[in-house]
Amino acid sequence: MSRRINLADLKGRNSEITFSGISDKPTIKTVSKDGKPIRTLRVLKFPANKGFEGLMKRFGDAEKIAAAVLKEDPEIDLYLSGKFIESSSKLYLDKNLKPVYKIRKIERVYKPDRTLVEERAVKETISNVLLEAPIRMSGKLFPKKELLHKFVLGKKYQLSHNNGLTFDFLFQIAKELEDSQSLMLIGGGNKGMEPLVFQDGGKAYRAFLEGRTKGDKYLLIIHLSNMELKGVL
Repeated sequence: MSRRINLADLKGRNSEITFSGISDKPTIKTVSKDGKPIRTLRVLKFPANKGFEGLMKRFGDAEKIAAAVLKEDPEIDLYLSGKFIESSSKLYLDKNLKPVYKIRKIERVYKPDRTLVEERAVKETISNVLLEAPIRMSGKLFPKKELLHKFVLGKKYQLSHNNGLTFDFLFQIAKELEDSQSLMLIGGGNKGMEPLVFQDGGKAYRAFLEGRTKGDKYLLIIHLSNMELKGVL
């Protein structure tokens, strides 16, 4: 499914263009003995009171749970375990395994050596990729090898043109990036340095734009990262 982003180049020209996720299609297909395709199904392992936390509340400690598992099957619900799940929703439980209706999310910030620095309320994020003020190219280039040693790249999106004008717009950007053999930091704000948020309530990402061309074809990919690699002193 394609979505839209308002992107500006280094000359300040901007356009609303589409972007979509990139996923590799599997080259190997799994089939049954009779040649029918195999599909993935979600199966319920156990209800909450049969999980480890629930068994701890019932037996008191892990050794008693182990002894009970050897004698019987307290972790199995004969009615629910193994049922196929058509759809599901996230539900938060308290320490008594009861549904929680009001929650307060906490974000923990750690040093590279896993020392806790700060606990804070999770900030509400608002999408900024299709605002009136466009996403900008910062002009800050990262050689490919340097980028891979500094950031963990997770998601990626491919940019696509809508018409002949946006084709020329994106082709030129791809060509300039290819010639530089680098990726460029893009983002919100006047200088293109602010993280990108692709949906309300979503994560904020540093975004790096990569460009390639082949004849009259181009490829523009936004690489996203929310984790920076740092050494532990």
